Amino acid sequence: MSFATMLVRWLAGRLSGTSAAPERLLPPVAYAAPNRPLRWRAPWLAWQLLSWAVLTLVAPPIWTIGTLLLINSSSDQPLFWGLVMAIVPIAHGAAIVATNQRHHRTPFTRRSTVALHMFAIAMAVDCALFVLLLWRSHAIAGLVGPLAADGMRPASLAFWVAGLAAMFGVTSSAHASIAHAWLAFET
Repeated sequence: MSFATMLVRWLAGRLSGTSAAPERLLPPVAYAAPNRPLRWRAPWLAWQLLSWAVLTLVAPPIWTIGTLLLINSSSDQPLFWGLVMAIVPIAHGAAIVATNQRHHRTPFTRRSTVALHMFAIAMAVDCALFVLLLWRSHAIAGLVGPLAADGMRPASLAFWVAGLAAMFGVTSSAHASIAHAWLAFET
């Protein structure tokens, strides 16, 4: 039913003088065409790999840690810093695969939904791998110890670790989720 037909019926009901309520009008959103699903850019694999490579190279943890290691490579934990940089491409790859699987099952209709979904996956993987790396490499005392005051309880030390992991997760995946939504998908 077109807008003009609805308007004519509504006016006819109002002008006829009857006390019966006119046919209830639905909001304009109900008549709008449904959003078309996003499509993967073609060639699919090339755009996915380009997105993964660009997101990895422009990730702030990669170039921040990499620059600091280039300036002075003598570190108390050189393996730790290299593995921190390796977490970023692993998390981005896992998030891209999970986002593509979700899009294959239920297609995304908006880029913001793609970005939020990828951010949630990448953030979870980044934080989990970062905390696992902190724990296994015994780097918590070296990284979080200077932040914590003397005599802190282990619970407040855990808050510092969680905050550090969240900061790492946000800085490595916030830009990635937005950029992947624009690089890998088209309307």
